[in-house]
Amino acid sequence: MKFLHQYKISILFCISGMLCLITYSIIGSYVDEKGILIEPFALIPLFWLFQLLALVALVVTFLRHRKSL
Repeated sequence: MKFLHQYKISILFCISGMLCLITYSIIGSYVDEKGILIEPFALIPLFWLFQLLALVALVVTFLRHRKSL
């Protein structure tokens, strides 16, 4: 439980990123009657942004925890 408490920001960012990816898959994409592609493209960069933030938060938390020992 202490592990979850220490890395809660990393876990939150990771879950947020996964939710963006799942939402993108659920919404899907289609071509409307005018021939325009409709898709929630903004969710893809948000997924990568959240995963990068999760990785950075994980490394920072790990280094702080390791330094305090």
